[in-house]
Amino acid sequence: MSDARPLPLAGIRVADFFWLIAGPATSRVLADFGADVIKIESRSRMDNIRTIGPQPSQPGSMDTNAVFNDVNTNKRSVNLNLRTPRGVELAKEIVRHSDIVTNNFTGDRMDRWGLGYEALREVRPDLIMLTMPVMGTTGPYIRYGAYGNGVIGFGGMRTNMGFPGRPPVGIAPLYSDFSAPYFAVSALMAALVHRERSGEGQFIDLAQAESAVSLLGTDVLEYTANGRVPAPPGNRAHDYAPHGAYPCWGTDRWVAIAVREDGDWRALCAAMGMPALADDARFATLADRKRHEDALDDVVAGWTRERDAWQITHVLQASGVMAGVVEDLEDMLVRDPHLPSLHFERLQRDDEDAVFTTHRQPARLDGASLPLQRAPRMGEHNEEVLTGLLGLSHDEYVQLMVDEVVY
Repeated sequence: MSDARPLPLAGIRVADFFWLIAGPATSRVLADFGADVIKIESRSRMDNIRTIGPQPSQPGSMDTNAVFNDVNTNKRSVNLNLRTPRGVELAKEIVRHSDIVTNNFTGDRMDRWGLGYEALREVRPDLIMLTMPVMGTTGPYIRYGAYGNGVIGFGGMRTNMGFPGRPPVGIAPLYSDFSAPYFAVSALMAALVHRERSGEGQFIDLAQAESAVSLLGTDVLEYTANGRVPAPPGNRAHDYAPHGAYPCWGTDRWVAIAVREDGDWRALCAAMGMPALADDARFATLADRKRHEDALDDVVAGWTRERDAWQITHVLQASGVMAGVVEDLEDMLVRDPHLPSLHFERLQRDDEDAVFTTHRQPARLDGASLPLQRAPRMGEHNEEVLTGLLGLSHDEYVQLMVDEVVY
C-alpha cells in the first residue's frame, strides 16, 4: 500500500489487554489494517506466549519468540503493573483515548481489576469493549480457562476429527485460536458502524468455545433432526467421491482430490488416462462411488502413487478437477509458486540477526498487501505512550519506573 494512502482503520485506537494467541491474533488484524493497537502487559503478568514456542537458534529472549512475533505485528507495547492503583489509573487513561478495549481473560478478570465495562464506560461513554474468554462472561463456566486444545474440545470439534472406530484426534494448529479472531473482528466492525450511526458503544461477549461450535457445520443438525451422532469421516465427505488425501511419488507426499459431479468424475478418469473407468458400473454415479468407496480409493491411489504431487495438481486443475498438494512447510515457503512471494513476509529488527517470517493478511486492498512491522519489544513504547499520548512529564515517567508501576 502507498504510505500516502491511509489504511481503513487509521484513527482507531485499541487498548489491548489480549494475551496468548486467539486474542493477539484478533488485535493483529486491527493493527495490520491501520488501528493504533497499544498492547498492555507487565512483567508481573506477562503475556505467556512470549515464552512458549520456537526461538531462534541463537540465545533468545521474551522479545524473540516466534509465536509472539507472528500474532503481534504493527502494535505498540506498554508495561503497566495492574496490581497497583496507579497502574489501573493509567490503564483507564489509555482507555479514555481509545475507541476499543479488548481482553481474553476469564469472564470476570477485568471487573476484578476495576477495568470492567461499566467502570470503563464512566471513562469513555461510547466505548466498544470486546471480552473473549473461553466460556463467556456468564454462566457456571465463567472462570473456566483453556488453551486452544481445550477450546477445540469444549466446542465439539474433536468428535468429528479422525477415522471411524478410533479415538478422537486433534488437528495440527490450535484451530480455534485462528478462527475465533475473525468472529471477533466482524463483531468489532459492526460495533464501530453502529457507534458511527448512533453514538453508542457496545459490550461484546464472545465465548471462544461457542465460536468453535459454529464450525461443526451440519453435525448439530444431523443430531437434532435425525437423532444421529455423525461418526468421524476421516478423509471422506458425504457428498463427494473420490474425496481424500492420496499417496504420491516420494516420501510422505500426498495430494488432496475431491470429486462431486459425475462430469468431474469423467474428467478425472480422462486425466488419469483411464476414460473407460467412467463407465464402470461400480463408479457410474455418486451413489455408486460411495457404495464402492474402498475400491474407488484403491484405483485413484494406484494412479497417484507413481506421480509427483505438484504434477498431479496442475494436471487435474487444468482438467477442472479439484486437487491440491498436501503442502508441508518447505512447499509453502519455497516450492509453491504463489505463497512465498505473495503471502509471507520476512521481518527483522535492525539490531538483531533473527529473521521472522510471518503471513500477510489474506485480504489485499486495491491489489496491495498491507504493510507489516515487527512485533514490539516488551515495553518498547512506554515513554512514547505515557509522555506523548497521556502527557506525563519526564519526571513523572521516571517515578513510575521507580515505583514499579511501569514494570
